Amino acid sequence: MNELIINKEDLLHNINIIRKQEKSNDYTYIAVVKGNAYGLGLIEFTKFLIDNNFNYFAVAAVNEALTLRKNNIKEKILLLSACYDENDIESLISNDIILTIDSKKSFDMINEISKKLNKKVYAHIKIDTGLSRYGFNYDDIYTIKEICKTNSNIIFEGIYSHFSTSLSKDSTFSNIQFSRFNKVLDELNKDNIDFKLKHICNSSGFFKYKNMHLNCARIGSAFTGNAVGIKSDLKKIGLFHTKISRVRDVNKNDYIGYANSYKVKKPMKIAILPVGYYEGVGLSLKEQRFRFLSKSKNALVSIMNIFKDNSLHLGKFKVLGQIGMHDVVIDITNLDYKENDDIYFYVRPVLIDSSVKRKYK
Repeated sequence: MNELIINKEDLLHNINIIRKQEKSNDYTYIAVVKGNAYGLGLIEFTKFLIDNNFNYFAVAAVNEALTLRKNNIKEKILLLSACYDENDIESLISNDIILTIDSKKSFDMINEISKKLNKKVYAHIKIDTGLSRYGFNYDDIYTIKEICKTNSNIIFEGIYSHFSTSLSKDSTFSNIQFSRFNKVLDELNKDNIDFKLKHICNSSGFFKYKNMHLNCARIGSAFTGNAVGIKSDLKKIGLFHTKISRVRDVNKNDYIGYANSYKVKKPMKIAILPVGYYEGVGLSLKEQRFRFLSKSKNALVSIMNIFKDNSLHLGKFKVLGQIGMHDVVIDITNLDYKENDDIYFYVRPVLIDSSVKRKYK
């Protein structure tokens, strides 16, 4: 049996740490529950947050928003990605999902469909201040002003942008992005265009940049204790539970794993766990991030790794050989474990496949 255990007390601890970062009683926290709530379970975690006084949520995909509504989640839900499918837009508007408008095209589609449905729609405008993915360009003030002035069926509740380097120790570009965002707000204010909610901070930005909080923030990874690039008292959430399926002895010079990836140096006792990379065990964001370093930095990292023990560990257990799709081998030499014994180790929940049961306790 494989399951991901979610500790409620640790979650409450993280919620309290998050709320201590902002003194204003009127501050709006948008709880981001995209990606199966960062691996904590979309429905379970959203309901847990509602029970703890969160009433505003955000998702990245249409199906996430509609799934919340189908599960009787009545609170505010913001779709963080702009939608360009007419049928999806109709469903979103009919279900009172707050939409993101990131271009003149998305504005025109939403405005037209909302008129056809004879239904007002709430929306946030997204500004691209340097991430170069989605949003009105920060210097396209004229277009932004025009849609705010000419629209008749859309209620612009919020405006936001997204940091691209909040994980970095260097805050230079985050400061540039914040300055660009404020310039947009100032230019709009000149025409008496204002928004109830203004937000640019994600989890790491919220902890790092107190002066950039504005009156709203989007909090996601901080709930799990995995907000990268910050120092805090957040607790790690996500204890993987499995059972040993096999115990066996191996001899010196035996091989373990595909491609003979581990050669046994002395007699050992090993255990096989019925879980692997299909379930997300052993996956890491580290390699993906290193991939985009310069060649010189990649070379430096490679040289440094020569002098490090780069063995993969699951908690206190050393992994032997490549992780398989549905199995992993660990070293239990000199440890008193037998078949069917419980094994626990911490993982990053967002990497764990949704097929693995989430258990709140």
